[in-house]
Amino acid sequence: MPVQKKGSRRCGESTGYFDGRFDQVRRIREWCQKAIRMDDKRAAPVLLILSELATNAIQHSASGDQYGRVRVTVEVMPGDFVLLRVIDDGPRAGRPVTRPYVPGRIDELSIGGYGLALVSALSEKWWWTDHPQGVAVWVLIDPHRSADDD
Repeated sequence: MPVQKKGSRRCGESTGYFDGRFDQVRRIREWCQKAIRMDDKRAAPVLLILSELATNAIQHSASGDQYGRVRVTVEVMPGDFVLLRVIDDGPRAGRPVTRPYVPGRIDELSIGGYGLALVSALSEKWWWTDHPQGVAVWVLIDPHRSADDD
């Protein structure tokens, strides 16, 4: 469960803080599904994208260090659009900030590099901003969108 949970059902936004461990990604998804109150089919792209972003925060930032955390904000907007934001704890000690990007070409034999391409394909738009605590990745998702809508 989140370390702290804030939210106002009036505006449809919830925020949770989670330990920066890979075993917490499942809990982050469970928390998000309760927060967005959508059936499994509509929740699927939101939860898949959230899994990728939380995993990236833990893997590529100080969120994955001892006492690290991941901050997640999810807002259900009119039309059931979902605005998702994942904020990491910034760079690991002695390392530069890791900013997300989709590689121009992904090697077929690569074991990584597909995640943000998947985020891009499943979302209406995604972007990142610098945040005082680290990097914030934002994603706008239409859970009614068909995979054929591209």
